[in-house]
Amino acid sequence: MALAALGGLALVLLRRRKKALPEPRFTPPKLPETTPPLATPPVAAVAPVLVLQLDAVRMNASLINATLSYRMLLTAGADLGPVNVRADMIAAHASRPAEEQLGASDAPVLHRLTGLAAGETAVLEGDVRLPMSAITPIRHGGAALFVPLLRIAVEAAGTAPPLRLRSAFVIGLDEGAAGGRLQPFRLDQGPRSYGQVSHRELTVPQFA
Repeated sequence: MALAALGGLALVLLRRRKKALPEPRFTPPKLPETTPPLATPPVAAVAPVLVLQLDAVRMNASLINATLSYRMLLTAGADLGPVNVRADMIAAHASRPAEEQLGASDAPVLHRLTGLAAGETAVLEGDVRLPMSAITPIRHGGAALFVPLLRIAVEAAGTAPPLRLRSAFVIGLDEGAAGGRLQPFRLDQGPRSYGQVSHRELTVPQFA
């Protein structure tokens, strides 16, 4: 009996081994759907708060003064409060330090505006004078050359901090020279009026 029972148990175990084991089913994990990155919109250029454009109209040289007639456009990129425009003119010369020539903190106020709305343009016209006695001419042979330097400082309220725009322009004769170079004014030729004048803007350093 015992042998028969053991034989029956062995037969059951053998049959279980012969049965095919079920293959494991593998379900791959569901990957998140990839979406193309959103296109980054181009960054719009920030409009400057204030833009200054200068037009040098005429230079008159008398026995007493050198007088520059100008036309100036001020265009606001944002609403501004009261605006003051300071300007003066000096004679550029290599013997003077750059800080002295490009600074204009003590220039007189030539124009006052109650304010400017965003997108508004103010047209300013006037004259700036420099006494002949204050001019140190540049000597070139027998010629006495005068290189005017117009300095402008625009101060405006309504921004934080208050706006201060500094500009400097070399004024000269526009005679169509190669490379667009401006020619200096000759003081040794006596009083006269120059209509073909133009300007070149200079970069005003932080220390000025």
